[in-house]
Amino acid sequence: GAEYFLTVSFALPAGASWAPEGHVVAWDQLAFAAEVPEPPAVPAGGAGLTLAEDEGIKVRGKDFSLGIGRESGALESYVWKGREFLAAPLVPNFWRAPTDNDRGNQMVNWAGVWLTAGPRRVVTKCDVLQGPADRAVIAADMRFPAGESTGRIEYTVHGSGALEIEMTVQVRGNLPVVPRIGLQMRMPAGFERVAWFGRGPHESYWDRKTGAAVGRYESLVRDLVFEYVEPQENGHRTDVRWVTIADAAGFGFKACGFPVLEFSAWPYTMEALQAAYHPWEIRRTAEVTVNLDHRQMGVGGDDSWGARTHAEYTLPSGRAYTHKIRLEPL
Repeated sequence: GAEYFLTVSFALPAGASWAPEGHVVAWDQLAFAAEVPEPPAVPAGGAGLTLAEDEGIKVRGKDFSLGIGRESGALESYVWKGREFLAAPLVPNFWRAPTDNDRGNQMVNWAGVWLTAGPRRVVTKCDVLQGPADRAVIAADMRFPAGESTGRIEYTVHGSGALEIEMTVQVRGNLPVVPRIGLQMRMPAGFERVAWFGRGPHESYWDRKTGAAVGRYESLVRDLVFEYVEPQENGHRTDVRWVTIADAAGFGFKACGFPVLEFSAWPYTMEALQAAYHPWEIRRTAEVTVNLDHRQMGVGGDDSWGARTHAEYTLPSGRAYTHKIRLEPL
C-alpha cells in the first residue's frame, strides 16, 4: 500500500564560476507504482454520535462537534478539543485570482460566471441520511447560477472526529471552462505550519509541474506564497496525497485526497489578492485562507496577450466532477 520513488540527481562536486558546490545540474524521478493508493479506511467504531437539527445540523462526538448550515450547505464549524478550525465556512469555489496570462486573454470577461457561481449557490435540500450507527451522513443539494449546473456535497462524520467530504458538480449548459473546482475556507490565526506529501517544494500547476518532485515537504504559510511583480494566483501545489495544517504545538488537521488533491494556503484572502496591483498592497491577515481543490486549470503561457490554456489542461462543461477528501484532527 505504499509508494516508492527513485530520484536521480547530478550535482557539482566542487564550486564553479557559474554555480556553487552541490548545485543540481539535472534530476529525474521514477515512480514505482502504477496508481496512487487511496488513504486507509477510517476504523469502524468510535464513540457514539448525537445529532441536533434546527437552522443547521450539529453533530457531536467525543472531543469534537461540527455544524452544517442548512441554507449554505457548507461546513460552518469544526471544533476539536474545544478549538475551532474554521474562521469562515468551507465553501465550493470555482474561481482563481487571474494570472498575468488570464488577464491577457480577458478571463474575467469570458469566465466571469464562475466568479459568483459558488457564493450565489442556492441549497435546495439539506438532510441527514440513513447510515451506519458509528457515523452520520449529511447531504446538501444545490444549484449554481451557471447554466443548469448543480452540485451535491456529502459529509460523512465518523465517531473518531474524522470527516469525509465528497462534492460532485454537474457542469451543464453553454458554459466556458471552469477555472477551478474545489473548496475554500479560512482558518484562525496561529495555524501557520504546513507539511505535505506531493509535488514541491515550490508551486506547481497542472501544466507546470514536471519540475517539482514528489516528496515530503514542510513550510510556513508565509513561505508558501510567491510574490509576483503583479499579484496573481500563486502558491498552488499539485498531486498532493495529504497535507497537514497546524499550529506550533502540532494542533490542527490533516487533509487526505482520494487519491490526490491540490492545495494552497495564503496569509490573505483571494479577494485581496485579486484587488491588488502591487505585492505591498495585498492586505495580509492573521487568518489563513486554505484551498483544498480537486483541480485548477493550467496557467498556459504560449503568450501573455491572448493565448488561453491548452484544452487538455482545462475543466470543460458538459461533465461531472467529483472531489473527495478526508479531514482528520491532529
